[in-house]
Amino acid sequence: MARTSRKNPVATVAKPEKIEIFQTAIYLRLSLEDNQKKDADSLASQQALLMKYVEARPFLQLAGIYTDNGCTGTDFDRPQFKRMMEDARGGKINCIVVKDLSRLGRNYVEAGDYLEKVFPFLGIRFIAVNDNYDSNNINSSDQLVASLKNLVNDAYAKDLSRKISTAMQEKRRRGDFVGAYEPYGYRRDPDNTSKLIIDPEIAPIVQEIFELRVTGIGIEKLCRVLNEKGYPSPGRLRFERGIITHNNRKGSELPWNRHVLTDLLRNVVYIGNLAQGRVGVSLYQGVPYHQKDKSEWDVVTGTHEPIISMELWDQVQALNTKRSNEAKASFGKYADLPKRQNPYGSLLRCADCGRVIKQVRSYRKTGNKDYYTYKCPQYIELGEKACTFRRLTAEALDQAVLETMRKQMDVFLEIQTMLRQLMPNTAPDNDTAANRKQQIREELDRKRNLGAALYTDFKDGILSPEEYVYAKEKYRTDIDALEQELYELQHTEDCTANVINGEKRWSELVDRYYKAEVVTAEMVTAMIKEIRLHSDSTITIEFLHEDDFEALLAKCEAVREEVA
Repeated sequence: MARTSRKNPVATVAKPEKIEIFQTAIYLRLSLEDNQKKDADSLASQQALLMKYVEARPFLQLAGIYTDNGCTGTDFDRPQFKRMMEDARGGKINCIVVKDLSRLGRNYVEAGDYLEKVFPFLGIRFIAVNDNYDSNNINSSDQLVASLKNLVNDAYAKDLSRKISTAMQEKRRRGDFVGAYEPYGYRRDPDNTSKLIIDPEIAPIVQEIFELRVTGIGIEKLCRVLNEKGYPSPGRLRFERGIITHNNRKGSELPWNRHVLTDLLRNVVYIGNLAQGRVGVSLYQGVPYHQKDKSEWDVVTGTHEPIISMELWDQVQALNTKRSNEAKASFGKYADLPKRQNPYGSLLRCADCGRVIKQVRSYRKTGNKDYYTYKCPQYIELGEKACTFRRLTAEALDQAVLETMRKQMDVFLEIQTMLRQLMPNTAPDNDTAANRKQQIREELDRKRNLGAALYTDFKDGILSPEEYVYAKEKYRTDIDALEQELYELQHTEDCTANVINGEKRWSELVDRYYKAEVVTAEMVTAMIKEIRLHSDSTITIEFLHEDDFEALLAKCEAVREEVA
């Protein structure tokens, strides 16, 4: 039999390409107007559609569902959208799936920026299911269609804004209720949803609130009383009745607070009047969301049945005005005193309930001085049934934070000194390591090529079956050993780079803040991940870049073993 020439091409079977797995985010959005419509594109229907789409595609691995309920599409100032983008920047997701382009947004310019600039820059694959848009499989016509749809969505939103603004103003001026949610103590009339009727379950609570206030009880104490009685706050009531928004996701944990109670005690709805249009926004006119002056409100009297009498209303308003004037006069004495900026922000939390600790400003009865303390807002609002008492002065907190920061930096300086004493004896030869890596790569290429030629030699009868199996296994063993050595060299190089970067990072922090005598927001955000305030007024601090410390310590230990 004639031997087959090696010059003839040998048929090969192409290996299937490795499928890329995308960490996928499902994004849902429902506007405030849609939330009130029975036939609206509900969040549930959006989620069902997108879940079905993702589950049918193995390369899309669900990493999270982000839901903005009651958020307009005319801007991107949405809590869950922002969280999703933070996760995208952090590498947690690299694919976003929405029902259609309008769910992403109805602002032509901003939506276009995300599709054409932001998502590509972050390496995000974007899919709009109903619009058949997939950024990984897109051509010029798809891009044009997407731009046109964004333009249509933007025009639709502006046209809708103009029509709604005109219609709403007309309804407000004739005394129709147009609010998204009924005022506390009222329900919509089932026969006419533009009219309010008394809620027999909640109206007695409103009556009690006004009666307690007229006795002279303070706002904070009144909040405490209402919370202790278990009366639902407006946000909690909406939650319990199935109206879920970003502002009431805590549900039963939503207590009465000063802002909510003050607004209730000044709302003319409880004497049978409607004061609407207190905020303004106009997309088609380019007017952003803003609080309107009281003179611009649309006020109509006698629109519904009152809950409290005019006499009680007048008494409470007189008391509100008196207390407000007293507070202004008292605080006016200290108007010349500079206010302290809270450098801790949301990083300072209660160790028990997890709430962000509140900075409270107080004034001494004697002398022209103010002082600041940090307290748990959960305890302030709900008392001991919700959290334990804790209180720490700003001076004490600042001192503790500064001392702890310096101790952390002292530890770093000790590790750095130790490393610099040991490293000269074990300094790595970078050129030698680089040369060895190059040698390994070349040897790997040679072994792989030789291994690939074995089958041809076997088919040509040059190698026996036993020789072929032996040689194949030998090359495989050699290749595995070389790949392992290359991995270890690269891992050592990466670890060394991490140590160097960590040392550089902490060196910069030491240079910048070691001698600091005042705690600043910049210092806190640069060094601290979280501070916990305990009931005994002690604090624990979790620092950023603690993994740098672990890497430095591990390097010290490894170097010590090398020189031992």
